[in-house]
Order: sequence, then structure tokens, then C-alpha cells
Amino acid sequence: MNKSDILDENLESSKYQIADKGSRLMNYIIDKIVFIFIIFLHAMILDGWLGIIPEEGSPFLGIYFFFLYVMYHSIFEQLFKKTPGKFITKSIVMKEDESEIKFKNILIRNMCRLIPFDPMSFMGSTKGWHDKLSKTKVVYRNK
Repeated sequence: MNKSDILDENLESSKYQIADKGSRLMNYIIDKIVFIFIIFLHAMILDGWLGIIPEEGSPFLGIYFFFLYVMYHSIFEQLFKKTPGKFITKSIVMKEDESEIKFKNILIRNMCRLIPFDPMSFMGSTKGWHDKLSKTKVVYRNK
């Protein structure tokens, strides 16, 4: 039995199918739209209602929105194993070995999203840097 036979057996025995690039792009677009809406709401609350955003801006505001971005993905993936985009494309996040994803993997995954050009890491691969570094994958459930 050669290496490709073993790989084929593992793929056939898996009850999951790797999400394709089109679904991953759709997840990205939907999650960006939802996150922009969340930023809008936070800005409206922080500035419009509470009046705590200075006119000249603040470097802490950038840090706050980076933190919010990581937490947006992390909370959804911890609670549901998916973000709003993944709900629509019917995909989930799991560890590479298909075991239950841990919060550590989720946090690493979502901090890696802050790496410049992470979205472009899909150009040569079906896995982005945030998948590879956190040892996770996005899959569909086979029917």
C-alpha cells in the first residue's frame, strides 16, 4: 500500500469535505460585512451616545477594533464552530485531525487573521495561514 492509497482511504473514511475556495471567499465577504456593521454600532455607541471618542482619534481605538475583530471570530467559533458566513455556506471549523477544536486553536487562528496578506495566502493553497498555523480546517458535513 503506497502513500496515496492511505491518503485516499483517509479521505473516504472522513465524514467531512474540505470547503472550497469559493465558499471560503463567501465566508470572508459575509463576515467582513457583518463585522463592518458591528464596528458601525460600536462607533455609534462610543461616540454618538457616550461621546468618548476624541475628535482627533486615538491609537487605542485601533487596538480596540483589532481586539473586537479577533473576538468577533473567536466567540462565534467557540460557541457555534462557525461564523455568520459559515452559517450561510454550511461549513464549520475543526482541528486538522477532526477532533474537537479547543479555544487555544481558535484564538491562534483568529490572531493570525491579523497577519498582513493573510487573505492572499489562499492564492496558492486551499488553506490560509490562519488555518495552517492553528492546525485547523474549514469543512462541510458530508451527507
